[in-house]
Amino acid sequence: MGKSEKWFYVILLLWLLMVNPPVVTWVNEYARSHPLTFGWPTLWVWLEFWYVAGIAGFALAAAKLPAWNRDHTGMSGRGGERS
Repeated sequence: MGKSEKWFYVILLLWLLMVNPPVVTWVNEYARSHPLTFGWPTLWVWLEFWYVAGIAGFALAAAKLPAWNRDHTGMSGRGGERS
């Protein structure tokens, strides 16, 4: 596993932790006393930030990681046999 793949998995794990209920509950406690952040609901801003970060991580991994950037145009789609 290369350095890029390790960073992707670290970002993936961090992303999964930040949108799970225990962390969201902590953010919700903050949101009760600060209902708006930048004029938007605080909990919504938190979740949208992490969803965008996760999507960006997947997009970068798909573009940069060699394991995700293989040419599979010669595959027939049935059992992995070449056409």
